[in-house]
Amino acid sequence: MKTKDNINLHKDHRSRMKDTFLEHDFESFSDVQKLEFILFFAIPQKDVNPIAHRLLNEFGSLSKVFAASYDDLIKVEGVGSHTAMLLKTYKAINLAKTTLTSVKNLSSVDITMQYCYNLLKDATVEEFYVICLDEQNKVIKHKRMNTGRLSSVHIEIHDIMKFIYSQQAASIIIAHNHPSGNAIFSDEDLMLTHNIMASCLLSEIRLIDHILVAGETQISMARQGTIAKIEDAVIKRFVISDNMLSPTTTYKID
Repeated sequence: MKTKDNINLHKDHRSRMKDTFLEHDFESFSDVQKLEFILFFAIPQKDVNPIAHRLLNEFGSLSKVFAASYDDLIKVEGVGSHTAMLLKTYKAINLAKTTLTSVKNLSSVDITMQYCYNLLKDATVEEFYVICLDEQNKVIKHKRMNTGRLSSVHIEIHDIMKFIYSQQAASIIIAHNHPSGNAIFSDEDLMLTHNIMASCLLSEIRLIDHILVAGETQISMARQGTIAKIEDAVIKRFVISDNMLSPTTTYKID
């Protein structure tokens, strides 16, 4: 029996999960929480946790839930036609995104710019990505480090390095967008690149490029020669000064 208290409890639970998603995407979610979150949008004002568990128990994993046929999905208790259709769309969307970023070897600036464009072309606010590569420039993993307002995003150097270390990357590429369409690296962009370069060099990790996506335009710091100049400046700074960057500083790009 539905009561006002039960409805409020589910509402608060959904609000907390939505807040968590907006801050961290799915990174802190278990598979059942991911599925539960998706079910929110097909089944309003109801506890969908039992349905999420039934789906995982029936098919064995989150990927197998998405791969299941429409007919098999609607056989699960609590799953109606709208829910089954929503779950099927997630597979289609994921396949489309996989195709967009299917290139795994960033062997040239042109390929890298296209890869970053595919990551950022639909963003309506400023986003910042780190792409970790192995010694053959093959993509290990990319991660959106933060999302900002329309024209800015705050970046924590410590979080970037923590991600890079976790992937045991030999090199990285960083990328962000300008939703305004301004296809010019700002002074803040250059300073951020300088500071990430410093942290990477201290850890013997190469920063290969910084890509800017502005509308249909992609700009490469490596192609401009800016990356090489920043690397030289950082190395000279290390030689002449002991006052080096603290990797816990927060920076803003716009």
